[in-house]
Amino acid sequence: MMESCLNLSFYGNGVRVTSKEKGILEAIEHDFSYFSLPVDKCRLLIECRREKPNYENLPLILATSATPRNICFKGERETYIDYFGKALNIYSKEKSSCQIIAEDVDMIRSIAYLTILSRISEMLDQQGIHRIHALGLEYRRRGILVMLPVGGGKTTLAMSILADRDNNIRLISEDSPLIRRDGTLLPFPLSIAVLAQNMPAGIDEKYIRRDKRLETESKFRIDVRYFEDRVAKEAVLPGFVLLGRRSTGDVAEISRAPKSAVIKHSLMNSIIGVGLYQGMEFIMQKNAVEVAGQIGVLLSRLYNNARLFRKSQIFFFTMGRNTAKNYHILRDFLTRKGPV
Repeated sequence: MMESCLNLSFYGNGVRVTSKEKGILEAIEHDFSYFSLPVDKCRLLIECRREKPNYENLPLILATSATPRNICFKGERETYIDYFGKALNIYSKEKSSCQIIAEDVDMIRSIAYLTILSRISEMLDQQGIHRIHALGLEYRRRGILVMLPVGGGKTTLAMSILADRDNNIRLISEDSPLIRRDGTLLPFPLSIAVLAQNMPAGIDEKYIRRDKRLETESKFRIDVRYFEDRVAKEAVLPGFVLLGRRSTGDVAEISRAPKSAVIKHSLMNSIIGVGLYQGMEFIMQKNAVEVAGQIGVLLSRLYNNARLFRKSQIFFFTMGRNTAKNYHILRDFLTRKGPV
């Protein structure tokens, strides 16, 4: 069987994925379709092999770290990430390459997704472009961030926005927009994961894939190509930052917040990055010097966040149980406050 290739380009950072299984490449492209572009310079090569991992040929190495997802073994030249006998990811930092080996296609796709997301995030960090855990929107050439914790309702709000074809609001990222050094926001739209009971009606099945997750409940992922005309295409200037607050009642409102209120949200959602998958870049650290190098990244994130928030208007966004009401409050706020 001939090997096929998928090229992805993330703001100049090229990723090439190869496999003899065309279905694997199609599944990975489904997740990163916005970035399915020609690659000038490949910075990460991923080979996906659908076969049983051969543990007999591995060198004798003691485990260096473990998570509920995997066990990591660091060798002199290669790092072996074992998914408890079900899959193996062999990473070479020198070659900037990964071999993902498993019999299960869904597991290969999931590991490839997390590997690409983690390694690209590290590359962007090195360029001074950082992710922030938030729902990113564009309205009349201005950026809006809705900052909510994991499970706080970002996806539900995003789907309500995308379902309304008349609101002129475009998606920057459902989960992690990018902040440049000048505080502007860059689009980072990935496939959108929703629970079966929240799947919108009417979406063509070719844009939907079942996501069998490694640890949590399975979801369905929607390719952002379905919303192509509703996705931002270029950098946008800062506009509003909405600090999400959940309520047990049937209440939804947006009110002015002091600039100081954003400090905690910034620290958790971007500078430290709680809620952002950042596994591989820390697994790959070998010594205290490399770990200490992360301090520079944290300072860079702090700088970008400060530029963004200084140029933004800050509000509290109190959200209740009524998801439709939450959306309408946001839509009306932007219509009333947004730039002409």
